Amino acid sequence: MHYPVMTEKHVADRWQVSLKTLRRWRLDGEGPVWHKLFRHVRYHEADVLEFEHSSAQHLMTLLGIKRDFKPEVPEAAQGLDAKAEDNYFTAKEIAEAASLPIHLFRDQAERNRKRVPHLMLVGNLRFSLPAIQEWETANSVVGGTATAVSDEAESPAAPLEPAKRWHELVREQDGARFDSAPSS
Repeated sequence: MHYPVMTEKHVADRWQVSLKTLRRWRLDGEGPVWHKLFRHVRYHEADVLEFEHSSAQHLMTLLGIKRDFKPEVPEAAQGLDAKAEDNYFTAKEIAEAASLPIHLFRDQAERNRKRVPHLMLVGNLRFSLPAIQEWETANSVVGGTATAVSDEAESPAAPLEPAKRWHELVREQDGARFDSAPSS
């Protein structure tokens, strides 16, 4: 069962870089287009392949090679399997295939809140892989550097006033007693 969306870990393993490097590239606006599904950063396989193709073409141009780079398309990238289109899967199977947390599929309140497409067959909970893929595409937001920085850092919009020091608090409470200026 092939799912055409990758996690940060999958992309980092594919390119043999650390997660920290991949996150830095994302914050700097480098790398392929990324999507955010709730709090999860995801990369669509087509975007990763397109980025790899354009990077290889750029490298070949720098090296002075005058032909187009044509990567070999793996069979798995052709789309969902015929078997996956006809079958329904359990929460565990669909979470593993989509590389998403299992609570999105098992918890009824979470499923209803996030509007996860599901089917109850004679009391058994089942999911369709193409429906989950459509749901993810519809609910994911294309990432940008501005949103990435604010989400990663989780910093407030305006800087907070620094906390007062103990001597400043004491001076406010009993100003006349601690002022060193002579009173006339």
